[in-house]
Amino acid sequence: MGYGSGLYGAGTYGSSGLGPGALISRQYQVEFRETVWGGEDADVQMTDLVGWHGKPDLRGSNTDRPGRHGAVAGRKHAETRTVEVELTVTTDDNDMAILQAIDDVCAYTEDPAEEPLVIWAKSAEPLLVHGRLEKVAIPSDYDWSIGHHRIRLQWVCTDPRRYAWQPYTSSVLGMPGGVTTGVVWPVVYPITFGTGISSGTLVLPNTGNAAAYPVFTLTGPLSAPAIARADTGQHLQFASSFEIGDGQTLTIDTGTRAVLLDGVSRRDALVVADWFILPRNSNTVITLASSGAYDPAAGLSAAYRFPAL
Repeated sequence: MGYGSGLYGAGTYGSSGLGPGALISRQYQVEFRETVWGGEDADVQMTDLVGWHGKPDLRGSNTDRPGRHGAVAGRKHAETRTVEVELTVTTDDNDMAILQAIDDVCAYTEDPAEEPLVIWAKSAEPLLVHGRLEKVAIPSDYDWSIGHHRIRLQWVCTDPRRYAWQPYTSSVLGMPGGVTTGVVWPVVYPITFGTGISSGTLVLPNTGNAAAYPVFTLTGPLSAPAIARADTGQHLQFASSFEIGDGQTLTIDTGTRAVLLDGVSRRDALVVADWFILPRNSNTVITLASSGAYDPAAGLSAAYRFPAL
């Protein structure tokens, strides 16, 4: 799953069989590699948090107007997010056993894949990022010598957005019953719907303050399927010869723009790739069309996390 959807690394992980964030139960806790630190009355407290709240710097530049005052505004995007957490041992730890246990969990890996990091700190729910642990420091100062043990951890997140820890999964949009085929393709935009449109549309909410990139799942049988954003007319349309067989699944990741049919790339079958997003603080209407006959097993669903930037 890709950048922008918040779903990469989603699902269960490790020995717990739970998803990222499932072990957090209270404010001021940190979860990383199936281990939770912090929270009221815990032996390890989060005593500093840098780079979590607020926004990263912007990259990009303006272009000077030749021979005139001012400049032409250029597009700007957020840089990577760097998150730094300080954990302090609040109980007797003269043999440094607790500190060593934290250090062991935070061993470096050579794998460049980013890992889920979930923090609950002054927000309505825990928030999730994916980052690479790039710094582990144990200050060996006077406080350390008298048993005040601390460890500082730093992650660099190539996706600067923070996501709701629980993914949003839509209902399944099936093709309308009988011999009809939902929206007739090609269509003229913007679409004007009459009554009784619930069977032909999927409304995808985005309560976050940044654009979301859904991961669509199409379940066959479908022939030459097309997914459209009703308000803009942007759409993803497959070749007339393309078929999703009964029991097959096609996954379309609008973040990475990967198209997989049962795990095999079929990006070549996408003849119209007018990619679209789910705008921030919006409800976006999505339609599904197919040239094939009606089948109750066919359908479309979407999954993503609400993003915050």
